[in-house]
Amino acid sequence: MLLLAQDAVAEVWEALGQYLWTPIRDTPWAFWRGGALRDFWLKQVFDDRYRVCYFLPLLPILLLLRGRALRFGLIATCVIFLGYNFGLLYPLWWLLVCVVFYWITELFAVEAKRKDVLQIGPPLAAIGCVVLVTVVTQIPKILPLAPGLNAWLHANMPWLFPLGTRCFAWEPHWIGINPPPQLGQMMFFNLHLVGVAYFSVRMLHYFSELKRDTIPRERRSLLNFVSYLCYAPTLMQGPIERYPRFQDEMDTCHQRRTLANVPPALLRLGIGLAKTLVSTWYFHEYLWNHGIANTRGGGYYDTPEAISSYVALYLGVYVQIFTLYLDFSGYCDMAAGMSRLLGYRLFENFKRPWLSTSMRDFWRRWHLSLSFILRDYVYIPLGGNRRRVAFNLCVTFFLCGIWHQTTLKVAIWGIVMGLMVYINQRWVDWVKRLDASGEGFCAAIRRNWLKLWPLPQICAWAFTMNAFVWTMLILFGGEGCIRVTWELIRRPLNALLQNAGIGVELPSVNALVNGAPQ
Repeated sequence: MLLLAQDAVAEVWEALGQYLWTPIRDTPWAFWRGGALRDFWLKQVFDDRYRVCYFLPLLPILLLLRGRALRFGLIATCVIFLGYNFGLLYPLWWLLVCVVFYWITELFAVEAKRKDVLQIGPPLAAIGCVVLVTVVTQIPKILPLAPGLNAWLHANMPWLFPLGTRCFAWEPHWIGINPPPQLGQMMFFNLHLVGVAYFSVRMLHYFSELKRDTIPRERRSLLNFVSYLCYAPTLMQGPIERYPRFQDEMDTCHQRRTLANVPPALLRLGIGLAKTLVSTWYFHEYLWNHGIANTRGGGYYDTPEAISSYVALYLGVYVQIFTLYLDFSGYCDMAAGMSRLLGYRLFENFKRPWLSTSMRDFWRRWHLSLSFILRDYVYIPLGGNRRRVAFNLCVTFFLCGIWHQTTLKVAIWGIVMGLMVYINQRWVDWVKRLDASGEGFCAAIRRNWLKLWPLPQICAWAFTMNAFVWTMLILFGGEGCIRVTWELIRRPLNALLQNAGIGVELPSVNALVNGAPQ
C-alpha cells in the first residue's frame, strides 16, 4: 500500500514537473534566430501593456539629461515611443491635447479663485472637458474612413497605423492586415492601453489640486505640465503619479543615478519579464482552452455546465484575475525598473494584495495610485467616513467601475464592491466595540477564537479572496456570474442528494431557461 502511494506521488510530481518544464524548454530563447523574435517575444510576450518595453532603447537618452533638458527629453522620447506604438498621428494628437489642457487648467486656476461666479461652475467645466476628450476619441470608431482611402493609406503610409496592424514583415501582426484595419479604430482601440483613461485620472488629480491651491504658479509651466503627461513608462497604464511628487523627482533624479541603482533596477525589470512569461506559459492557454477568456458568448460564463472538471470551474475566474494581476503588476515592475535606472523612485502600485485579510486591506494593496486618488478626490469630498458612508463607497466604486468600462455589468460590480467594503467597515467597527467592552457571550467567543492563531487569519484571508474573486465573476461575466455561481453550488448539492439516496438532480441555469432536461 505504501509503495502504491509512493508511486502515485511520484507520478504526480513527474506530471507537474513536465507541465512546468515543457513551456520553458520550448521557448525560443535564441530569439534572434528565424522568426522567434517576431512570433513569440514580440507577439506573445511584449504585447498589450508590455509594449512599455519598447521604451528601453530610449532610456540612454534620458540618462544624459537633467533639469529642463530632461523634461524636453521626456517629451521627445514620448513622441518617438507613441509614434512607434500607435502610429505617427497619435503623438501629434497627444501633444495637442496636452497643450490645450494646459491652457484650460490655467484658466481653471483663475476661475476657481473667483468669488463672483458659481462655485460649482469651474469644477463642472473641468469634468466636462475631461469627458469631452474621451468622447472625441470615440469619433474615429463611429465615423471610419472610406475603405478605399483607408486601404491607400495602409499601403502607402503604413507608419500612420499602430504597431501590430502595419504591413512590415519584421513586426508582429496582432490584427490581420487583409483587409486593412481602420486607422481611427486601431489608433483608439483601447482607451486604457493608449493612455486616455489614465490621462483623465491625472486631470482629476490636477484640477483638484488647483482648486485647493496647492500647486504654486512657478511649478505650473507648460514644460512641466506637458512632461508630466509625457513620461512614457507610466503613460499607458500608470502608476498615476501626483504632479508635485513627479516634479520633485524630476528635479533631483540625476543625483540618484549611480551604479548602485543598476542591480535593483535590472532585478525589477527581470521580475516584470518573469511575470509576463509565467502568464504566457501557464495561464493564457488555460484561459482559452476553457473558454474563460471569451466573455462575448460561449465558454465559461455562458455554458459553465459544459466544463467537466469542478476544479477548472472553481479556479477559472481565479486564473483570469491572477493573469490580469501578473500582466498589470509586471507592467508596473517594468516601469519601476526603467525609472530606477533614471533615478526616479516610482510610486508602488501593488503591495502584495493576495495577502489581504479584509476588503479594506485589499484596496490598500491593489492599484494603489488609482485607489488613493479616488479616495482623496471622490470618497472624502463626498463625506468619507463622516456621513452617508455606504452611499459614498458605492459612488466611488461605481466611478471606478465605469472608468474601466462603461457597461452595466461593470457598474453593478462597482456598487456591489462598495457595499462589500461598507459591510467590512461596519464589521470592523463592531469588533472594535466588542473588544473594548470585553463582556458578553460574543466577546468570549472572539477571545477564544483569537487564541487559535493562525486559524483566524487564514479564515479571514480565505473569505477575502473568495469574496473579491466572486465580484470578478460580475466584472468579467456579467449575467454569467449567476450561471457560474449556481453551477458551483449545484454540483456539490447534487452529489449530496445522490449520496442521501434522493433521486433528484438540480438543473443548470441554462437548462431552466431553455426548458430542457439536464
